[in-house]
Amino acid sequence: MLSPSLKHLAIIMDGNGTWAELKKHRRFFGHVKGVNSSLAIIRHCSKIKIPYLSLFALSTENLYRPQSEVETLFKLLEKTFKKHSSFLFQKSIRLSFIGDLLALPPSLQKLCKQFEEETKSHQGLNLIIALNYGGQQEILRAFKQTYKHYFEKSYHPKELTVDLTKDKLSSFFPSSRYPDPDLMIRTGGERRLSNFYLWSLAYTELYFTRTLWPDFNSKDLDLILEDFYQRKRLYGRL
Repeated sequence: MLSPSLKHLAIIMDGNGTWAELKKHRRFFGHVKGVNSSLAIIRHCSKIKIPYLSLFALSTENLYRPQSEVETLFKLLEKTFKKHSSFLFQKSIRLSFIGDLLALPPSLQKLCKQFEEETKSHQGLNLIIALNYGGQQEILRAFKQTYKHYFEKSYHPKELTVDLTKDKLSSFFPSSRYPDPDLMIRTGGERRLSNFYLWSLAYTELYFTRTLWPDFNSKDLDLILEDFYQRKRLYGRL
């Protein structure tokens, strides 16, 4: 049985393109296989009762990739959402999205909003998909909204400094709707955060694996969870 200390698992799903190139396939084939891995991990997290799962599907920087690849990714996302939507209802999964959805194709935006609305009463796994998401952009938006909030109330700068706290600033982050991740996994061999949940990962346990995302499975996840439960989380305290 999982410890209640693991409420939120976040994953940077990296290595699709590299996997495809190693197999002498086009990069798109790696993304297709990556979707299969995503579905398997979602099922497993639902089965073992992890309350929250965040998957970093598309960063703001990914949009600077060749247009043909970006458009193909958008089509793949739409196809996947439509094809596997019944699973969300079978397992009572609540689906939500984080990121700037306005930069996505209108049809994909509509689909995201539709699934958020239709699954908002579900009581199972909370599945958060990061689409066109950037941690620095989230911090900047939160700062702007905080400034606007206090400016509209005609705060004196000194009063603002006294009144503003970490929790109050956090409330302007879209990610504040969820608990901070307890564990963040990145596949693919890279050892960086790549602009993912920069504010929320302050005291998150990190795990980096060389396994490419299309090869990542539930057994890999279980081994990482075993490692996680061996760690001591002191949050800077003794």
